[in-house]
Amino acid sequence: MREFLAAWNANDIPRVVAWLHPEVVYHNMPVAPIHGRAAVARYLTSQGAFDWVDWKLLAIAADGNKVLTERIDDFGRGGIDISLPLMGIFEIDDGLITAWRDYFDMAMYQRQLTGTQE
Repeated sequence: MREFLAAWNANDIPRVVAWLHPEVVYHNMPVAPIHGRAAVARYLTSQGAFDWVDWKLLAIAADGNKVLTERIDDFGRGGIDISLPLMGIFEIDDGLITAWRDYFDMAMYQRQLTGTQE
């Protein structure tokens, strides 16, 4: 999991995608899930390049094949800086991520994208 996060912090999307199982389900909980490594890769690249990425791991715990992460995902997109606290749950099988769910406040994310205040 730490290597997966390091791939994000290196802003290396191909390396991020390499950690995903071919049948992965990626679910940002406020939106519909994405099924399959190829679809996730298309989604990540369709969002445009990140200016920079700095995911901060605050806490990590494991239970069987599940890894829970408390993070602050800081990143830049199109000249806009985003800081998003979240919880991520990853299910791992044979060293690959088979399920990835991130729980966060979509309104907080959208406010930062648009520059509006609460």
